[in-house]
Amino acid sequence: MSRPSWLSRLLPGGSRAGVPRRWLGPVLVLAGYTVLVLVYTAQLSVYRASRGEPSGFGETFIVGAVEWYSWALLTPLILAVARRVRATGRPWPVQLALHLPPGLLFAVAHMALHAVLRHWLLAPVGGWPASWSYFTYMLSKTTDFDLLIYLSLVGLDAAVRYSRQVREEAVRASQLEAQLAQAQLHLLRSQLRPHFLFNTLHAISALMHRDVEAADRMVGQLSELLRASLERDGRHEVPLSEELELLAPYLDIERTRFSDRLHVEVDVAPEARDALVPPLLLQPLVENAIRHGIAPRRGPGRVWVRAVRSGERLSVEVRDDGVGPPSSGLEGLREGIGLGSTRARLERLHGAAHSMTLAANAPRGFSVSLSLPYRSVRP
Repeated sequence: MSRPSWLSRLLPGGSRAGVPRRWLGPVLVLAGYTVLVLVYTAQLSVYRASRGEPSGFGETFIVGAVEWYSWALLTPLILAVARRVRATGRPWPVQLALHLPPGLLFAVAHMALHAVLRHWLLAPVGGWPASWSYFTYMLSKTTDFDLLIYLSLVGLDAAVRYSRQVREEAVRASQLEAQLAQAQLHLLRSQLRPHFLFNTLHAISALMHRDVEAADRMVGQLSELLRASLERDGRHEVPLSEELELLAPYLDIERTRFSDRLHVEVDVAPEARDALVPPLLLQPLVENAIRHGIAPRRGPGRVWVRAVRSGERLSVEVRDDGVGPPSSGLEGLREGIGLGSTRARLERLHGAAHSMTLAANAPRGFSVSLSLPYRSVRP
């Protein structure tokens, strides 16, 4: 289906009553102007009747049509100007000031178009000189009213766009909620995978013969991690400090499993702890680093988790010195559920305002770097 024209953007949607989508907006707006024509005709008829003047429906209707359909002809240009002014991104008082010069220009253009159409359709006595006199007279009387109509059209366009933005954000929020539920299920699946439980229980069993206290602590950590996963609510963003609290029992379990082979450094700047991030952001990235980087290598390995605020941006990095990306390089890297879900949720939440970078470390290892807008839990 072709792209909607300028007026169809006012009321986006599908076809109704057999009217193609690209014509729905123009038809509705033309209907709106027609209503104004009829109201204007009725008011003019009543006014002339109250003054004892002859008032034929045909003539008064033509006068009303000339008045409002001339605005209909100018509306595409008005919306184009509104779009250009809005694109400046200035505060609304500045945008209002920017609208005043084109508003006055459109007021003059409307009155000129009105005078020309009136001359053609009503053929007033006196010809063009009379039409010119009518134009200058009405211009001195109605410029302020025409400017008000111009600003009303700009305001209506802004209101419709805002309404559409609210609807789109509601749809985006529902999609984000669905992806959040999928991420929560993935977290539970990743922690309840047979090999994860097997390795954890095996470590507990081994510790029971040499360190009962450590084995008991590991059972408690596993219980705390699973309980924390189940108790997470449906918020789209949580403070980074909560993510660190969820990450802590998972790291304790992995440290116990790998013993001296795993070292984890968590370095989060104090101002970054209040930053709002998507739930379940850190654990899948750290799990990937341990599972695909540290576990396959021989000897001890290290994972770094860092977060820092830089102006209006939050930078998060999860890096390891493990085996690194596959021999085919980053081109051969296949994003699994962890990376794929993280990327998709950031895209839904921040759109083009975020970045997610995958890179190989030198001389070995892998890193995931995130940059997203800084929003704090504190006002």
